[in-house]
Amino acid sequence: MQSNRVSNSPSPQEAVTIIENIAGRFPGFRRAHAKGIGLRAQFTPNGNAEPFTQADFLSGGTVDVTVRFSHSAPMPDQKERFVPIKGMSVQFPQPSVRPVSLVMVNAPVFPTKTPEAFMRLIQVLGMKEIPFRERLELLREDTELHTVPALLKKLKTPSSFALTQFWALHAYILSTAGGTGQPVRFTWVPARTEWSLPFSTGDMELELLERMADGPVRFRLLMTLASPEDPTDDPSAVWPDERPVIDVGVLTLGEKRQDNAEDLVFDPTAEAPGFGCSDDPVLKYRSPVYQESLRRRQSERNIRKPEQPF
Repeated sequence: MQSNRVSNSPSPQEAVTIIENIAGRFPGFRRAHAKGIGLRAQFTPNGNAEPFTQADFLSGGTVDVTVRFSHSAPMPDQKERFVPIKGMSVQFPQPSVRPVSLVMVNAPVFPTKTPEAFMRLIQVLGMKEIPFRERLELLREDTELHTVPALLKKLKTPSSFALTQFWALHAYILSTAGGTGQPVRFTWVPARTEWSLPFSTGDMELELLERMADGPVRFRLLMTLASPEDPTDDPSAVWPDERPVIDVGVLTLGEKRQDNAEDLVFDPTAEAPGFGCSDDPVLKYRSPVYQESLRRRQSERNIRKPEQPF
């Protein structure tokens, strides 16, 4: 579904500055999801995606990938229990093109359908000079943000990365060598829901490493197929539950990366043969904002040459 929406979004530089003005500047860290853990992992497709795409990472053999779990706050020292939104990003290397990244959070939809509305949301929530209840009322009065208070009320801080479901939020377009296109949304679902040992609480990174020492931590990659009437340009829209869902592979977590994946950018707009972006304006807005965040933190850390340019 095509969108003719005209964007009045802040520039990438303005967007990052807005975040800094609200949360403060933390030199050398990401401007969002500042705290996290980077891991080596392997993804093994099971062949179920092959009728829909020629993308190597969905239809080939086992591939080494990088995974980063994170907390959404821009503050690297924010208490975890105050950050209900968690992230899970998986980067798949691609021959001759930029690595593909599935960037997900533990919520099934994005709070807004446009970048400009999301920046207004950030600004309203950042109004620390007025009570939180009054900030929620401002959101209810905004025609594009009026559903956000109900979404915020439903958010619960998860106890473990290993037991959390993550959604990609944005639609992607899969295609075969013959050119047939299929809009999809992706989800990571924990493969294991029961554990024999008690684990630490209060530090989700440490708790994850403890679980990994106890036994394999795996996630299944699910792919929801859109029908023609399902919007691909609105990440705040829910697709009906009856849409077909296909299990397309398994992710197995490995050891922690020594560099903690701090210099990697998980750009959700990178494309590859058989895998393309939808017409979602929020998805397209993320790439230049990520690059601006990268530019600033590398400058602050005096890093002359990044591990990768994007």
